[in-house]
Formats: sequence, C-alpha cells, structure tokens
Amino acid sequence: MTQNLPRFPPRPTDTAPLYPADELVKLQSIMDNRQGHMPAPPPPAPVRKSTWVGRALALVGVAVVSGLVWWVLQPSDPVDQQVAQPQKTAGEYEFTTVPELPEPVKDSDCAAHATSQTQAFLKTTPCLQLTRAFYTAKLPDGRTVYSSVSVVKMKTAEEARQLRELTQRDGTGNVKDLVLDKAISVPPLTTLANGGYASEQRDEEVVIVESDSPTRGPDALTHNKDMKKVSEDALRLASSFTG
Repeated sequence: MTQNLPRFPPRPTDTAPLYPADELVKLQSIMDNRQGHMPAPPPPAPVRKSTWVGRALALVGVAVVSGLVWWVLQPSDPVDQQVAQPQKTAGEYEFTTVPELPEPVKDSDCAAHATSQTQAFLKTTPCLQLTRAFYTAKLPDGRTVYSSVSVVKMKTAEEARQLRELTQRDGTGNVKDLVLDKAISVPPLTTLANGGYASEQRDEEVVIVESDSPTRGPDALTHNKDMKKVSEDALRLASSFTG
C-alpha cells in the first residue's frame, strides 16, 4: 500500500497556492483608501514681513553710504568762489595778544605798580589784586596800537569808586601800564600814558586802559583822540581774564 507523505522542501515543480480573486480586490481597495487619506504636503512658509523690512533697510544703508562717498570725492570749491570770513569780535577793533606776553600778569601789591598820588592811595588802601594784560589792534590807516588793560580789585565798591575818581584827574598818577613797568618793550615808546586813557568801575573792580602807537598821527590832538577811542573799546577785554 502506497502512502502519500509530504515532501520537504517542496520542489520547483510544485505549484504555489493562489489567493482568491475576492481577496485581491479587498487588498487593492485597502491600498486605494490609504492613498486617499494621506495628508497633503504643507504649503510653503509665507515670507515674513520682517525679512522685507530688513532688506529695505539694507538698501537704504547702501544708498546713504554711496551718497557719502560721492560727496567726499567731489572736487573742492573753485578758487574764485566766495568763502565765509571770520567774524569780527564784538566791538570796533579786533584785539590780539602778543607772543611776548600771552597771559595776564597778576600781583597782589598794587602800590608797587602805581605812581604819584595813586600809589599813595593804594598804600593806605591796599587792593586785593592787580591783573594786567597786553593787546594790539590795527587802525583803518594801518597803524598798530598797543593797549595795556589793568584791573584793580578793591575790598569794597566805595574804595573802587575813590580809586577811579583819583586816576581820572590830571597829575595824580595811575596804575603803571606794562610798557612803563618794563614788562614788555615797544620801542621807541617808554609808556602808553601819552596816548589815550579810559576807565570804568565794575562793583569792587576798576578797569583802566592806556593805549598808544609808535607811529604818530597827523597832529597830537587827532592822535590822542584815536588812542582814546581804542582804549574805550578795549575796556570790554577785561571780562575775558577776570571772573
């Protein structure tokens, strides 16, 4: 009697089992349904507003830099073009210091730098401080004028008033100008007292100015008038070195 026993492994000639047709249809339906429910790809990210703002600012920066480069590379003003002139200082004349005496000279002994009755007054009524400065100015006719500006600080306004009244009278002496005191040399002048004089009181201070020029004017009267005019304008200079 012959028995049909299974053969392992199956031979190539053995026929593989086939899926029924209805199973294949179900499998295809499942695959189609999966494809239909797959999520759609995400839309592209929108361009942020800040990105456009950054690009715009970058373009503006490039434009500004280009404009500056263009301005720097422009040729200088033509020679015949009118340029701004330095402004004249407040007053009629423009005063400058001299290299030999660029800073004011200070002293607490006013009597040692005075003459005649003014010296005697300052010995009995001592000042607190004497400050003197030296300037030059040009007249319209080209003459150089030298001015000695003295500021005498007294203890009280009343003492300052008395000092000013004394120096305004003829023959009573004065505070020495810097040429007379030999602090500076302006040949052939030995003093500025022969030129023009001006003074004023500012509370406890008395400002005294004497001016003269080595080049004399056409006559003595006109010369002294011109020098006095310079001295009156130089009174304002005291504010630049006193507080």
